Amino acid sequence: MLMPLGLATVAALTPDDIEVDIWDEGVHGPITLDTDLKKAYDLVGVTGYETHVERARQLGRLMRKRGLVAAVGGPGVSASPEFYRDDFDILFVGEAEYTWPRFIDEWRAGRHRSEYRQVGKVDMAHSPLPRWDKVDVDRYHMGGVQTTRGCPFDCEFCDVIYIYGRQPRHKPVEQVLEEIHALERRGAEGIFLCDDNFIGDPGYAKALLKELIPLNRSFRRPIGFFTQITLNVAKDDQFLESLADANFFGLYIGVETPNVESLIEINKPQNYRTDIVRDIKKIQSYGLPIKAGMIVGFDHDDVTIFDRQFEFLQETGIVHPQINMLKAPRGTKLWVRLHKEGRVVEMVDLRPDDLETTDLLTNILPAGMTRLELLSGYRNLLQRVRDWRNFEARVKTMVSQVRRRPTHRRKVSGRLLVMAAKAFFSMDRQARRTALRLFLYTRRRAPHMVPTVMRLFGAQYLSARRLPVWLETIDKQIRLETEGRELRREQTVFFVPDGFKKPFRTSFPELYERVSRGLIDRSRLNDALVEVAYDFLTRWGPSFQEFGDHHRAFLHELCDRTVAKENAEAPARGGQAPAPRELTVRGERGDELRLKRLADEVLRLVEQDLRNFQPEAIHA
Repeated sequence: MLMPLGLATVAALTPDDIEVDIWDEGVHGPITLDTDLKKAYDLVGVTGYETHVERARQLGRLMRKRGLVAAVGGPGVSASPEFYRDDFDILFVGEAEYTWPRFIDEWRAGRHRSEYRQVGKVDMAHSPLPRWDKVDVDRYHMGGVQTTRGCPFDCEFCDVIYIYGRQPRHKPVEQVLEEIHALERRGAEGIFLCDDNFIGDPGYAKALLKELIPLNRSFRRPIGFFTQITLNVAKDDQFLESLADANFFGLYIGVETPNVESLIEINKPQNYRTDIVRDIKKIQSYGLPIKAGMIVGFDHDDVTIFDRQFEFLQETGIVHPQINMLKAPRGTKLWVRLHKEGRVVEMVDLRPDDLETTDLLTNILPAGMTRLELLSGYRNLLQRVRDWRNFEARVKTMVSQVRRRPTHRRKVSGRLLVMAAKAFFSMDRQARRTALRLFLYTRRRAPHMVPTVMRLFGAQYLSARRLPVWLETIDKQIRLETEGRELRREQTVFFVPDGFKKPFRTSFPELYERVSRGLIDRSRLNDALVEVAYDFLTRWGPSFQEFGDHHRAFLHELCDRTVAKENAEAPARGGQAPAPRELTVRGERGDELRLKRLADEVLRLVEQDLRNFQPEAIHA
């Protein structure tokens, strides 16, 4: 289980004179109306991913019933704020490094807003050292350090670039090393470098690895690392060597599918322009097992994809794949395309009661097969992959690929040994025999890989234990759809017209200057620009086609109206304030690039706001 990095970071953003406690339901148990929280709190903040939306909303309602002010932030609300507004008093949309301190100041002054949005990207050097003293570190398997945000690729289904952007941003190397050292002092034996793509900025990643290797060797017990990365890392031998020597025990890579047509469909050139099988074997030859993200249900998939996926996994020796049916996260390019085609169904009709099984379902109507074929094929694929004999075959394939030993000796942690011993004596006979055979095989072929194989075996053991629950969740959905349960299509959404985007980007520098020049409280600058674009689009509606001079004049009028409204409210907020903090790029070209990115961010947030707008309500 991963330590709650986001909550620990928000705790660090909170002034020292405000007492903060962290409750992780995965560790401390679910909160109910009867839960004794031990203290009288003024505010409760909730966070989670998009799959946690229903539980997050339950917590918001529960905290309000207890008379507490409820706030929500994190990736889930940042992707779909419209789902949270009815159940929380305060929303934090986007990264929190700037908006949370602003809220604290306003909260203390008795005049906070109901929604805080980070328009523009933050400088990660401003993200503080997490408050790990607020976390029961010993109850987690992995610590977390976020080194970068953003990914340079543009995969159609991925929500990373939608939330964090395509320009990788990173913390200073010294800051990352300090965070790693802090976790090591607290006894962490494994750390997940929570990057969207660790090789998104290769120069930065290499500089970090150069410093990380000697730091890790200086520890009494070197830390094992894990991160997310893209398949193009296979092209850089030096990079792979550094990962192995830094004691990375695995890599998460979005392999997705062996179907090249599907890879082209989702715009994944880093996969379809290479020999995937060769690249996977090369990466694993450095003793770096791949935990592959695999997906079924692309438009170019038919019912043969399930056998193709299974055979691919067995051939490549991907020991512990994470297999999912295709989903369309709100705001992504995939969601926009499928929504316009009427192929997205309401997730509220699908979410199971068990949060751990939420990821097992899909909100799409597939093109190459029926939903029932997708569900049943996926179910059978999960069962085959988690079979102990197939798992053993994949481990042996992976171990047989290892050609290079790291320059240091990998040690088995005491915690891992204790966990392995407990698990071994609670296993059934088939699992124990598999464990013994794999231990002997690995000792003979690549003895330095024994700790890694132990980790992989533990992951398989947990997955095998959960498999009956997973299968029952899918079976339940199959029964519902077989019995004729109707799935509701998502309500039609009004998107930003394509004909508006280019002229808006062109006009944005003058709009920015006009609003910036007039505002008293310049901390509201970016929010005011979102309001201007939203007001324009709700006036002209989906009938907008071509940008003319009268549209430009109306945008200027909206700028002036918005400035007047904001200035009238400024005294109540405390008067003058500096411009909002955001990532800066130096030089004239840097200013141009910054405004371009800001314009894109404004359009993204406007499109979020338009999801609840009904175009038929427009009156000429």
